[in-house]
Amino acid sequence: MSDEKKSMNTKKVERSVRKKASNTASQHKTQTQSASAQLSADAEMEEEAVGQPAAYSMRPAFGESFPLPIVRNIINSTMAAKLKDKIYDKDIAKIWTREIADEVNQQIAASPKVKRYKHVVQVMLGQELGAGSTYLSRCCWDCDCDTSVTEVFTNTSLFCVCTVFATYQY
Repeated sequence: MSDEKKSMNTKKVERSVRKKASNTASQHKTQTQSASAQLSADAEMEEEAVGQPAAYSMRPAFGESFPLPIVRNIINSTMAAKLKDKIYDKDIAKIWTREIADEVNQQIAASPKVKRYKHVVQVMLGQELGAGSTYLSRCCWDCDCDTSVTEVFTNTSLFCVCTVFATYQY
């Protein structure tokens, strides 16, 4: 009987050793699979990072700031074309201001150099009577990225002030 008990105990020990070995092997296999999955996920992220530029930028890149000379040229040419040789009439002044603002807005929006900028066009038109006037505008923005352009057109009968505010979209 003692031999039977010894053989049973030996069998139990062998079973427990096999279980531990199989558990260890399955744990090792699971760890290996998770490690390889992690490596493949890291590799995919690296491939994506190399293939695509960053989608989020806090500041415009060098050379991508708002094109002030182009916008000045648009404003001056539009005001000169619309108001050259015109005589001030308060009823028609509303139409002129809308036309100038709309045309400046459309030309700026069509420009390929104005990426990630939102802009607002403001036009003020008045009668030239020889008296002085003050024009003030304010806007809250980021001084590093955002900007504004103001141009004035005058003739013997009227004056026109056009301002374009440009804000960088983060």
